[in-house]
This record gives sequence, structure tokens and C-alpha cells, in this order.
Amino acid sequence: MDNAPLQAQIDDLRRRLLEAENTIEAIRGGEVDAFVVTEGGTQRIYTLEGADRPYRLLVEQMQQGAVTLTDRGDIAYCNRRFSELLDFPHHRLIGTSLADFVVLDESQSFSALLETGRTSSAQTEAELVASDGTHIPVILTFNALDPQSGVAIGVLITDLTSQHSHERLREATEQLRINEERYRTLFQSIDEGFCVLEMVYDDQGNCCDYRFLEVNPAFEKQSGLINAIGRTIREMVPDIEESWIQTYNEVATSGIPKRFVNVAEKLSRWFNVYAFRLGDSNSRRVACLFTDITQQRASEIQLKHARSRLESTLHAAEIGTWEFDLVSQTVSADTNLARIFGFDPNDNTERPLSTYLAMIHPDDRGTVSDTIRTTMESGDRLEVNYRISVNDRPVRHVVARGRVERDEDGNAVRMPGVVIDVTGQRLAEESLRESERNLRSIAESLEEADRRKDHFLATLAHELRNPLAPIKSAAQMMQAADEDPEQLRELSALVDRQADQMVRLIDDLLDVSRISRGKIKLKTANVDLRDVVAVALESAAPFIDDSKQTLHVQTPEQSLFVNGDSARLTQVIVNLLNNAAKYTPAAGEIWLGVEKVGDEAWISVRDNGIGLEASSLQKIFEMFEQVDVSKERGQSGLGIGLSLAKTLVDLHRGSIVAESPGINKGCRFIVKLPLLLDYVPLDNNDSNQSVCENGDSQKYRILVVDDARGIRYVLSRMLKKMGHSVVEAIDGEEGYRKAIEYSPDIVFSDISMPKMNGHELAQKIRETETLRNIRLVALTGFGQDADRQNAIESGFDEHIVKPVDIKVVQRLLRSDT
Repeated sequence: MDNAPLQAQIDDLRRRLLEAENTIEAIRGGEVDAFVVTEGGTQRIYTLEGADRPYRLLVEQMQQGAVTLTDRGDIAYCNRRFSELLDFPHHRLIGTSLADFVVLDESQSFSALLETGRTSSAQTEAELVASDGTHIPVILTFNALDPQSGVAIGVLITDLTSQHSHERLREATEQLRINEERYRTLFQSIDEGFCVLEMVYDDQGNCCDYRFLEVNPAFEKQSGLINAIGRTIREMVPDIEESWIQTYNEVATSGIPKRFVNVAEKLSRWFNVYAFRLGDSNSRRVACLFTDITQQRASEIQLKHARSRLESTLHAAEIGTWEFDLVSQTVSADTNLARIFGFDPNDNTERPLSTYLAMIHPDDRGTVSDTIRTTMESGDRLEVNYRISVNDRPVRHVVARGRVERDEDGNAVRMPGVVIDVTGQRLAEESLRESERNLRSIAESLEEADRRKDHFLATLAHELRNPLAPIKSAAQMMQAADEDPEQLRELSALVDRQADQMVRLIDDLLDVSRISRGKIKLKTANVDLRDVVAVALESAAPFIDDSKQTLHVQTPEQSLFVNGDSARLTQVIVNLLNNAAKYTPAAGEIWLGVEKVGDEAWISVRDNGIGLEASSLQKIFEMFEQVDVSKERGQSGLGIGLSLAKTLVDLHRGSIVAESPGINKGCRFIVKLPLLLDYVPLDNNDSNQSVCENGDSQKYRILVVDDARGIRYVLSRMLKKMGHSVVEAIDGEEGYRKAIEYSPDIVFSDISMPKMNGHELAQKIRETETLRNIRLVALTGFGQDADRQNAIESGFDEHIVKPVDIKVVQRLLRSDT
């Protein structure tokens, strides 16, 4: 089948359809004298006659919007001015409803306007909504059109924007004029000073001054500055404080208003100022509203000082003021009362009376409440004593005094008063009573202490005479010994034992002094208690042998190590053994045992002596405490051995207890020390070798300096017998001369000597080039730690306490080899 004719028809229809669409688009765009109206889904084209074209051109040139509407209100035509008002393309407006762009007052409806516009005319103010949402004020004028024209209604749109702007401008100008009149009236009449400043800057942009542009009449009165307009502050007050200029510059720069109080010392005035910037961020102008507060400031300072003095006086006197409002049942108080009752002194809030009553001691609260009620009902003045109990603070004693004020009908309305803290007075009274009791107790204690002192001194004299008597007798016998070597050895041994006893007494007294001053210190190491016991037995055996007593010793085969001071632990055991020997009769028995009990080492000393009463088992460890002399069986003591032993054991973190079945049934003392359970000693074969076992020492040239002839003589004889060469000097000056002449290897020097003491001698020797290598040994009766330290600092190498022990001297000389 031949499709060519059909295809030709289709192409022709397409061309005609395209021409029709272009024509309609041209009509819609106003390019031809016709317009298109859609009716019932069908588009109708209306052409304009040639004679109407001039009118159409006139409508297009109008400064008002013009629209023709169909019967139902769709836009059939609009001029370009209407399109510009709405900022919509012309072709998009054709065919749309005018109601889509109109905003009417709530009392009006677009339908009613159309109904009127179809037959006559109508006018109303409304707003058009542009494409960007802007509302444009307009006047809409509706007019009915000839039905033969193809449209129903014509609408004229008048833009009111300019008209409203002019009206608002007139209103703003009028308001500005009114405000200006108000401002001027206010400006002229206010009592505060007012001025407008312009900040002045130098070439580097730094603010250096400000100029007065405007001032009000009160300016001169408030500031004291006359004829300020046009002049700068530097011109009027050359040395004005820089802070004023910088403060105003900060306001001008930041734009942040500022209220402040400042002094102008050059004007002798204080000012309260409020400053703010005029204009935008580029403005250099600042407006100031200020008041001269110099007199107010002076009054405030005086009032502040007076109030401060009053508060200080009340605070010093511990007095708080209050006012009780009997109507509201609230109390207002000052800071002192708040402090007394335990409230925050900075919180001056009025509080109910019940809040203060809650702070009163429960035993006094009822009395205070009853007194307040009675005073309110029939009294005139209030006075009541009570205690304040606040949390964990100490109880405070106070007295409250007040005076009732009544109204015309006699009703109590308020009660001002004070609270006086009398705690100090009450405490003083209680302290006085306590002091009286303490004084009586002290008097009794002093009597007891005096008794114990007399007893102690008598005992000390007895204890010192005990060794001195045999020493004196032995010395006399040695003079008549007729060169009997055996007798001389026995007498020498007796003297040596008794001297050792005196040394122990003196050492115990020194230890008591150290303990009382907290100066005693331990030199701890890991020690085997078996070694400590061995040394203690060596020291205590002579005293036990002299008492004809039997000592039984039981020690473990295995080592028991503790961390402690070997010398002090030895001293503890020796004191316990001596105590047992002292209170055990001749031919009595003493048992010394060492054993492991759990994680402790127990050292027990037991005897079958006089025993103790149960009441004495704890008291026996007190300083200078002794059992009844009648029970001592001829023995005595200073009463410090057991106390010293307990202190030393406590320092070793141990404990000591005393046990006794009763009088004449013996005693048992047990020392308990913590063991070093996991300690393994290092294997050192040479550790137990005594210095005294080193063989003969080297022979030295020795100088002995001491003002005591007997000590000097004995030491010299002792050293010569050892084979050393010895010379003597009686004081420091002679000692220094002989040191230069003799050039000794070692110098033994006393400390307390006339002319030149030992410290001065040591310093002088150390300063002499030829004597610097001499070994200096201090030999003195001063044995405290501080004495030893002073000797070392003076230049001594060693420090030995009198009386001289030959073994110590031998050990010292051998240690120099």
C-alpha cells in the first residue's frame, strides 16, 4: 500500500499545529493584537481591531497595573507594569487566578469583590504577593466590562509603596521633632551632668585626649569645668589621670556601654559615670551621664569606718545584734550573731525564730522558749543564759538580752537585742576549778615525786658506794700487797668489775637522758640472737657469780635472726639478768632461755627470787619505780633498768611482759621480738674475728694531754706497758708545744682543760701543716651523741668516753695498722 499521501498529510498537520502553537504563544506574549482565554477546557482567541491598538499601547505604557479578568476571575490580560510589580514573567500570569496574588483584610473576600465587579465597580486596599514573597501595598479598582468584549471585569492596580513611604517619612520626621524637643527639655532640666565627647588621636593612632562637643547646664555644677565646649580635657586639666581617657576610648572602640565610679584627683572629686558610644563602629563620639558623688563618697567612707569599728568592737567582744519581729516570727541578725550560731556571715537572710532555737542546746531550749513567751506576754526586758550546740563545733555559752517594743494597744511587735558570747568566761571559771583540782593533784604528785627523788638519790648514793667501797679497799690492799702477783690480780679484777658496774650505772643514767629528750637512736642490722645472748652473758656473769647464784642457759641450735641494734639488745638482756640477780637470794637460780614461738623470738629471764605482787607487774616498768625495799633482801637499784629495757624493746617493735605467781615465788620477764623468717645470712668466715685477735700492734709515739693527773698517769702507764713511747702534757697549750717538739703519731686529749681546751687544740693541730696527719683521739667524760659530733667537727678522728677501757684502747691502736 502506498503511504506517501498519508505521510504528506501528517507532515502538513504537524506544520500547522506548530504554527498555531507559535501564534498562541505570540498572543500570550503580547506580540500580536489578540489574547487567548481558556473556557471549559477550550482555548479561545480574541483579536483586537486595528482601531483599538492605540488604546492597548496606552494601557501598556501606564504606571499602574491593568488586568482583565474572565467571569470567574482568571487573568485574560495584564500589562507589563502588573508583571513588574509581581516580578513574574508576563506569559506565566495569563490564565492564572488573580486571587492567587492578592491578600485582603480578614473582613473582605475576593469572591465578593468579583461579584460586585461583574455589574458595577468596587475599590479596596490590599497587598500583592510578589514572587520573592514580598507584600506590596496597592489599591484594587474593579470595573464591569462590556460582555461583547469577551472578558467580564477590568482591574486597575495602584502601587501605594511610595505613598506609604512618604507618609512614614512624615510621621518619622514629626516624631523626630517631638523627640528632639523632649531630649532638649530633658537635656536642659536634668540634675546629672551630661556631655558628648569626641576622642582625639595622635599621628600613631593612639588616643591621647578628648574634646567636649556638647554639655548641659548641670555639667559645670557637677564637674567644676567652665566653658568646656570645643576644648579638650588636656587643655582644661593638663595632668588629668590617664585612666579617664583610656576608659572613654574603650567605650568608643568596643561600643559596649560602661558604668563605673572613679576619682579625678586633679579635680578633687569622685564621679559616678555611665558612658556609651554615639553612632556606629567608626564613630569617635561618647556620651556621658555623670554625677558628682564626692560628698556621698566621703559619707560612705565615714559610715563604713564607723560600721567597721562597731563590727570590730562587737566581734572582739563577741557580741551579736538581732531584731525579732514578733508579728512574722522572724529574726534579722548581724554577721557576729550569724557567726556565733554557725550560719554563713555573708548571708543576711531573715530566718524564723525556730531556726535559731534549733541551734540551742536541747537542755536549754525549753527555758529559752518559755522566757521569750513570758516576756512577750507581760514583760519588758529579756535576759536568758543558754548554750549553743552547732554540729561538731564546741558548745558555746551565751547570754541574750532584749527589750520589748509595743504598739498603741500594748501588743508586742518587735524585740531588738544582743547575744553576748561568755564561753571564755565560763571556760575560765571551769578552768579555774579544774586548775584548783590540778594544783591539788600536782601538789600531791610533787610530794610523791619529792619522796621518790629522795629515795632515788639515796639509792643512787648507795649504788655508787657499793662499787666505790671495794675499789677503795682494793686500792689500799694493793699498796700493801708486798708484790704478791696473785693477790694483785684478784684485787685488779675486783676493781675492774666494780668500775664496770659504775660505768653501767652512768650509761643507764645517760640513756634515761637520751630517752627523755627523744635522742636515743638504734643502729640496726640483721643479728643472730645467739650472738647477742653470748655477749650479754659475758657482761652479766661476773655480777651473778659474785651473788653466788646459778645461771641456766638454753639457746636453740638454729640461728634466730632479728633486725635490731646488737648493743641495745645486749643491754636489755644484761639489765634483765642483773635485775634477776639483784632480787634473787644467794645460792638462788636464774634461767635464761631463747626460743622461737610462731613468728617471734622469745627471750625469757626467770628467777626464784622475791617475786612481785600482781599490782606491780605493770608499774615495775615505770621510770624510777622499785619494789618495796623491805623485800629487796639487802639489794637495791635505781629503778631505771627495767624502764630502759622496755623502751629499747619498744623501739625494736617488740614487747616485754612480767609474770609472777606472787611474793617469794620468783619472776619471769619475756621479751618478744619479730623474727626475720626468710633471712639467709651471707657466708663470711672472717666476720666473727675479734680485733683483739689480730696480733701485736705497731709501736707508736703517743702524746697524752689531760689536766687530771690520775687519768693522765694511768693512761700513760697503760700505753707504755703496751710498748709505746709516751709523753704527757697538762693542758692544751703545753700539748700543742709538745706536739710540735715530739711529732707524735697519736694524741689522746681531754676536752675540758684550762688555757686551751681539747676542741681548740684539735683545730690548732689541724691548721699546722707538719701536724695535719696526726691521729687525734678525744678522751672525755662527755658521752652524748652531740658531744661526739662536736669532737669530730673540731678535728678529732675518734671519741672515747671515760673511764678508759684498755680493751677499747687496744682495739683502737690495732685498727690503725
